[in-house]
Amino acid sequence: MNDKIRLFTPGPVTMSARTLAIGASQLPYNRTEQFSQITFEIIKDLKYIFGTQGDVVIFAASGTGAMEAVICNFLDQSDKVLIVNGGTFGQRWVDLCIQHEIPFEQISLDPGQPISLEDLERTLSTQEYSTLLINAHETSTGIIYDTKAIGELTQKYGVFFVVDAISTICADIFMMDKWHVDVSLLSSQKALALPPGLSFLALNKKAKLRLENKTCQSYYFDIKEFLANQKRGQMPFTPVIGHFMMLHERLREIRLQGIDFFISHHSKLAEYFRKGLQGLPLSFLPNSPSNALTAISCPKDIDAFDLVTRLADDFNCFVAPNGGDLKYRVFRVSHLGEQNETDIDFLISALEDILNYYQQTENHIIMERENY
Repeated sequence: MNDKIRLFTPGPVTMSARTLAIGASQLPYNRTEQFSQITFEIIKDLKYIFGTQGDVVIFAASGTGAMEAVICNFLDQSDKVLIVNGGTFGQRWVDLCIQHEIPFEQISLDPGQPISLEDLERTLSTQEYSTLLINAHETSTGIIYDTKAIGELTQKYGVFFVVDAISTICADIFMMDKWHVDVSLLSSQKALALPPGLSFLALNKKAKLRLENKTCQSYYFDIKEFLANQKRGQMPFTPVIGHFMMLHERLREIRLQGIDFFISHHSKLAEYFRKGLQGLPLSFLPNSPSNALTAISCPKDIDAFDLVTRLADDFNCFVAPNGGDLKYRVFRVSHLGEQNETDIDFLISALEDILNYYQQTENHIIMERENY
């Protein structure tokens, strides 16, 4: 086995030496003017990568925490929500609405299926729905939705528009204000290439007005409390201080090089990997993949879960398995974090070795698979 661990997972991702060094440093005390200044700079740079002039709040939570904050702060039982459910994270919106007893309906899509803008407009034009919840990038299938076009529809019909952009910001183009997004979300362990543990919620003026007319159903995720404390550069609760320090440096790097550079970087890695798969008996799941990730569909005689396991056990390469009906059919390769073409070449070579092994043995179907 190769000693180097190579992460091709959509979080956590391989972090830079600079990030790791900051993470290993002694933590500063956070209730100081110096730390407040760092917080102000972080918020300013977060606005830049979201593409917004609105506010951004920072949670000590995973992306799901930010999703729940949306439900607790902006929605109640007087709302009727429409959810685009194209996979695991569309289902996450569904589960949260069920948990908080928010009335909703869903548009259910097959894995990798794009949203029909015509059907969506027809649904929104009924004026039945107060809010639309989507995932800009459905990470379980790799598809990226046309958030810009969807935003034009929500603007046209006066629908409050919430976008989970957790795995797409800094990897794909995302313009919150220009695309009429009212609330958008991000977390630290995706294209920011930081440890898990921070999530971010950006909100525009329309969202702030809505916030004032709702009663938050959570103590910890009360956005009004975060906004009030962030005016002085502080959090209402103890922040993840080490993550703040790493985030501060990472955002500074993005500012200096420009977000277009980072988007182009992810695009080039994704294209390089996808070209490298040509000739292998594998196919891509969606027709509209994100730069962040490639979802790969295996032929019926290859067990995707077994392949993922062999990559980890034999080559120290970690890719993301799937769950549910896709467990034995699909695996996912992330293009996030500190990876380069040499790492991708190693992964492709490992895939070739495993596929050659499968051709020489009949032991690669290790389980009875259903849903084929």
